[in-house]
Amino acid sequence: MKNKVSSKINISSMQVIKTLQVLLQGNYTMNELVDRLNFKEKDAIFNNSVVSKYINTCRYCGIDIPKIQNKYFVASMPFGLDLTSNDIDLLEKLQNVVKENIIKKYCKFFDDFIERINKYSNKQIIKVDKSTYKMSLELFENAMCERRKVKFLYKNGSEYICTPLKLVENGDRVFFNVLYKNREKLINSDRVSGLSILSEKFFPRMSDVTVTYKMKRELAKRYVLRENEKILQKFENGDIVISNNGEVKDILFSRLFRYDDLCEILTPKNYREEFKTILESTLSNYGEL
Repeated sequence: MKNKVSSKINISSMQVIKTLQVLLQGNYTMNELVDRLNFKEKDAIFNNSVVSKYINTCRYCGIDIPKIQNKYFVASMPFGLDLTSNDIDLLEKLQNVVKENIIKKYCKFFDDFIERINKYSNKQIIKVDKSTYKMSLELFENAMCERRKVKFLYKNGSEYICTPLKLVENGDRVFFNVLYKNREKLINSDRVSGLSILSEKFFPRMSDVTVTYKMKRELAKRYVLRENEKILQKFENGDIVISNNGEVKDILFSRLFRYDDLCEILTPKNYREEFKTILESTLSNYGEL
């Protein structure tokens, strides 16, 4: 019996590693992940439930795997390159030189190289164009969740350091809503050539609303309270109820969406209903995972 248990644990461990290996290759929906993982298997041993468990195992080990725009991706590892601001500036300049002077074939090689650095570094570098547009949106949302300022590189050569607020949809376009010199503005992505997350933190705008939500299962065990949060109740199964005081709704929702069904808003009622409506709308568009 002991050998059977050990064998099962070993198989599960290898499947967790295989899941992480696929995630390091790109950004995928749950269905895309399952298809890729089952591609060379004799039987369809991977499914939504199993892969979700493997992703959460990786998260428990300190690997940041958010889900943004219905896609999972590795945002950062608990180890890797500690890039300085000068390192990033040099890489950005190299990227511009490659784009302007090297044939398209080798530009793709260099972009792949930069993407690999991103996964193993403490900073993110994104060149905003048609091929990386969605990645730039994900990066912006990561900055909001991490409360870090962002730097926009404009096509005319100017640079702007801003506080990220939210993404704004207008028709088929998405704009970056930021705070620049204490004034809100919308940045059209057509004017932007580059976007990066800075190490500088910002203090989020505050609201006068107190929100309570329930953190469940493994998330409750590893969740780190923010300065504006406290635990109101603990359950025998490990679940906890948290009180959040003053966090702006858009920023709070953006963060809580990352936790999927492991987080449930309890009060106020209008927040709970709005959060539920957004989730149901997302699931109806893409299918429940």
